[in-house]
Amino acid sequence: MEPKVVIFFVHVFWVLINLGCSGKISEKWADKHIVPYTPVYTQIDLRIGGESQLQVPGQPIYLKNSQPDGAPLGYNGHGIIVIRLNDTEFSCWDATCTNCQDLTSYMTSRDLSGEIATCPICGKEFSLRYGSALNATEKIYPLKSYPILKQGNRLIVRY
Repeated sequence: MEPKVVIFFVHVFWVLINLGCSGKISEKWADKHIVPYTPVYTQIDLRIGGESQLQVPGQPIYLKNSQPDGAPLGYNGHGIIVIRLNDTEFSCWDATCTNCQDLTSYMTSRDLSGEIATCPICGKEFSLRYGSALNATEKIYPLKSYPILKQGNRLIVRY
């Protein structure tokens, strides 16, 4: 065989190996957040008598259990925080504080004030609009976000 043909096949073999490995690596490390992957599903009723706090932008709610089945929500059952940003946008965050190293502290209803959530252990404040830590002098992961979709008079959180 000619040297050029051998070099071509070696190069093709090397590219195929790297493409195959990179696919496996990207699947394995797809969720690189400090809060581990946690499946989340809940429905939130927005009709009158439902979650009335979500009728007003900037008023977050804390949910510990899913609807309709009552399963714990969020990482280790810490719950989730949902906020209406404006007439059409909502955000959903895991309530686990990303500043506390052991991931055992989390924010509940008493730790929410407008668009800010404050960890009861370390005191770090997080924006509920963006999920980022406020006034951080060091790198802190943002709160883990969950996708949220409005369907009629319901919000659906599914991850």
